[in-house]
Amino acid sequence: MKRSRFRVTILVALGAALLLSACGAPSSKISDLPLKARPHSAYLCQVIPRVDRLIVARHAPGNQFHFMFPAVVTVTNAAAARAVATSACALPDAPKGAQACPAEFAVSYHLVFAVRGEKGMGGEAIDVNPTGCQVVTGLGTGREAMSSIAFYRLLGNAMGLKNANYMTFRGAFRTGS
Repeated sequence: MKRSRFRVTILVALGAALLLSACGAPSSKISDLPLKARPHSAYLCQVIPRVDRLIVARHAPGNQFHFMFPAVVTVTNAAAARAVATSACALPDAPKGAQACPAEFAVSYHLVFAVRGEKGMGGEAIDVNPTGCQVVTGLGTGREAMSSIAFYRLLGNAMGLKNANYMTFRGAFRTGS
């Protein structure tokens, strides 16, 4: 129940962010906005040259984490959005089978890439977990971001964050009240 409520909240936030970002672009049509992403596929890696926007939405349950940036960020720089997609597609496959991972927290990110020329409510999405084994899903097989400094740095740069790394995205535990 909480998961479906979260998805509805994210879709509403993504829709609002896209509508706001479209206000400054007279050539955008609401029907061209990526409000709903396709199911997990490697299609994103095939359409990178047509990626023109990115929406990053954070899911961090409760109020136990502190972040230096908003929960939803819209990236309108097409080159930066394409760089993030390229970096994600270049990540190595995550190892198969059981694996011991460092502590994994409930912080995750849903990245929706708008693809120019997609009909209707198109968009390509991936999910990033910056804790534990740091797996990226939505590109066919799970990908491992643990050893990729470039992926987090490019994502941070696209969002306007300087010197970002996985620690930037996993957040910090709040201390006190």
